[in-house]
Amino acid sequence: MSPLRRTASIVRDQRGFTLIEMLVAILTGLIVLFATFAILNVSLSQSSRIADRVSADQRSRIAMEKIVQELHSSCVSINENPILAGSEPNKIIFVSETGSQTAFTTVTKHEISLSGGTLKDTYTTSKVSLTGSKWVFPEVATGTKTLLTGVSQSGSTPVFQYFRYYQSTDPKGTEHLGTLYPTPLTTPLNATEAVTTAEVTVGFTVAPESSNSKSDRSVELSDSVTLRLTPSVDVGRTEPCE
Repeated sequence: MSPLRRTASIVRDQRGFTLIEMLVAILTGLIVLFATFAILNVSLSQSSRIADRVSADQRSRIAMEKIVQELHSSCVSINENPILAGSEPNKIIFVSETGSQTAFTTVTKHEISLSGGTLKDTYTTSKVSLTGSKWVFPEVATGTKTLLTGVSQSGSTPVFQYFRYYQSTDPKGTEHLGTLYPTPLTTPLNATEAVTTAEVTVGFTVAPESSNSKSDRSVELSDSVTLRLTPSVDVGRTEPCE
């Protein structure tokens, strides 16, 4: 066989892909490509969700800790009730102060309220002098600070709920001295209800800073503060901080 014919024979034997094989290869490549993008999209979505929840959790816990600490420091005097009249489901008014002195010369009145998705603390420092057993507060607040943004109620549960102890017996005549009444006090609290408040629960839902409205990005927190650790055993003695 001449060299020319041998070369032509070799060229004819070096066949490429058929059209069907190329189509199968392209389809397989597209499937792999789409699967890769799907995995990448899921990974990015999960990473974003985790980052949002971590952010919301960190911010909400700092605010919750601040509120709880202030409530734990609300028994400033044996003659001063910590929770004040006018407290509502989304607003709590109370006095609070921290320090190592045996008696405070001034205390702070806090009004923590939820409005427009923002939890704010409007605080007022009392005057140095006392009138009887009551602290005197100026009419103008000392200042306001934002505790947390992106806040909402957890379902139908109010941000603040107020509970008292059973005073003697329940309607069925069962003794419950030293037990918290399961039903929250009606709000806004009047002067009598404020005096009997022995526990406050705090709960809210916080959205991430990214403002993503998906429910799996938000964090729900709740806590409670007991204002009186030793319940009275005498009917009528239900004031906290005795």
